[in-house]
Amino acid sequence: MLAIGLAVIILALAIPVLGSVFGSDPVKESYQKFSDLVRQAQVKAVTEKRTILLVWNKEGITMEPEIPRAEDEGAEGAQFAFGDAKVALDRPFALEKKPYAEWPFWRSGTCEPVRVIYENEGVGRWVAEFDPLTAQGTVIEMHD
Repeated sequence: MLAIGLAVIILALAIPVLGSVFGSDPVKESYQKFSDLVRQAQVKAVTEKRTILLVWNKEGITMEPEIPRAEDEGAEGAQFAFGDAKVALDRPFALEKKPYAEWPFWRSGTCEPVRVIYENEGVGRWVAEFDPLTAQGTVIEMHD
């Protein structure tokens, strides 16, 4: 009986740890998907030598060229769907005069410095700051 009791206690302690190792974390997944979209926009801006925008709309965030070309017609850009989430773009005050719903990536691979805030009541929240030179995100807050 004692051995079974100890096994149950050890198993009860191990289940949360195993769940985080083997299970998926929707908050981390949402950040990774958004970070992948940022990386795609940066690479596309450099390879196509033109400004690429991440544009916020009702359904989500889409990747679009600032100035479309004929070959862009009918092409569908990468997208980050919101679902039930709210994703806000926070810029430094000096840049607030620009359209709030667009984040440009220039042909050099640089971008505006921004803070992105993701909130989904059923999933969690993350806040990341993106470096203007590398477009790499640094998570400053993440929780379920």
